[in-house]
Amino acid sequence: MSITMTTYRALQKLDTNRNGLSVEELRKVDKNQDGTLSAAEAKTAGFAEGDRAQLNRRLSGKLPTATAFVFTHQEMNALKLMAPLHSHFDTIDADRNQLLSAAEMAAAAGDSRYPTEESAAMTAVFKNLSELQLLSNDTTWLPKLPANKYLDKIPLQTYDERGLSRQDMERFMDLAGKSDARVSRTIGAFSSAQYPSIALDAPIFAKGIDSIRPDHIQQGELGDCYFLAAVASLASTPQGKQQIYNMIKEVGQGMVTVHFPGQLPITLDKPTTGELSMYANSGRDGLWLSVLEKAYAKLRNDNPMILAKADPYAMIGSGGLLGTGVSAVTGKSGDTDILMLTSEQSLRLKLQQAVARNSVITAGSPAKYPWSKEDNTPNGLPKSHAYSVLDFDPKNDMVTVRNPWGSTEVVDDKGRPRDGVDDGTFKMPLKEFKATFSMICYGQ
Repeated sequence: MSITMTTYRALQKLDTNRNGLSVEELRKVDKNQDGTLSAAEAKTAGFAEGDRAQLNRRLSGKLPTATAFVFTHQEMNALKLMAPLHSHFDTIDADRNQLLSAAEMAAAAGDSRYPTEESAAMTAVFKNLSELQLLSNDTTWLPKLPANKYLDKIPLQTYDERGLSRQDMERFMDLAGKSDARVSRTIGAFSSAQYPSIALDAPIFAKGIDSIRPDHIQQGELGDCYFLAAVASLASTPQGKQQIYNMIKEVGQGMVTVHFPGQLPITLDKPTTGELSMYANSGRDGLWLSVLEKAYAKLRNDNPMILAKADPYAMIGSGGLLGTGVSAVTGKSGDTDILMLTSEQSLRLKLQQAVARNSVITAGSPAKYPWSKEDNTPNGLPKSHAYSVLDFDPKNDMVTVRNPWGSTEVVDDKGRPRDGVDDGTFKMPLKEFKATFSMICYGQ
């Protein structure tokens, strides 16, 4: 069952010990102890009339046992999670197809009109949507083809896997009392989303310009590594730190203005709780990275030459070219080399020159193709991913590289990080760098 936020809040008030709603606690509402909530009793308790029938079905047969639970602790958490979606389903469902898609959930999580708790619920569902949308068998008249990574791309395959349905939500509640792992994972994500690593009231730069450091850049749910890798490279130099610091200005009332090089200033709301939980962040260093990413999404989505998306983050979150990210933070086109066609001597010289002039440098690992069985390069780096080049030491031919995930780096023959610390930053010989990466982009 799914209920509205109004009814959930009323139930929460009755659950005074926060260990689940017992029959004894619900007796306060059922004044005549007949095991049924009348319209008057429900109204007095603050329950929405539309939820009364569901509550009565739940209460049925349980009244004689005072210690019985109408809703266990896990079920109360599940109600809390699903109540905002039930209340706002029609609003979130922008295309009116009775399914909440990933794009619609992401847009809702980033909508500042929703309070923190509701935004966190939408964030948790967004993160676990791929398995939640499979909870119920609510397919359309069109039979589902056999599961296949190629067949699943056929446009006519319009079954419930496109988003979360009301039936999926009902099934979620049914499973909440049965120790289902999918429910537990989603409730765990809900709990985490309510307390993101960065507080909403955190300053933009918690430590002034010293807040801007590449080693604390953490990629979120979006596939915008090409942008974050460029930001981290920029943040690795004194000039780059100053540039980022000057780009972001608070203008009051929860608004900030961001000025990307070569672009008009963009004014926008600070990130919501949902956005802080889902997308890039810089931990205790403040909101600056989250603001920068949100502004970049808005910049791309506001381009009059491109059809805008309901969720601006969708415009930047499906991957991109190295040069696109470099251009975003420098205002100039990047110089991209295909390493297979570049000599080691040329690579060495260009790296040395680029580092000397404090250029933004990013590198891309080889593409991961559908028919490939390998997700990583032989030395352990994820394919189809962008990395920052932070430094090059010509004396020993070593390149310093960083993964914007803040983890997952080159490994030894036992699969362990070579430098002993899985923080995403690592060094590798130039020869190995050339063999590992497929492309490199230098800022001009």
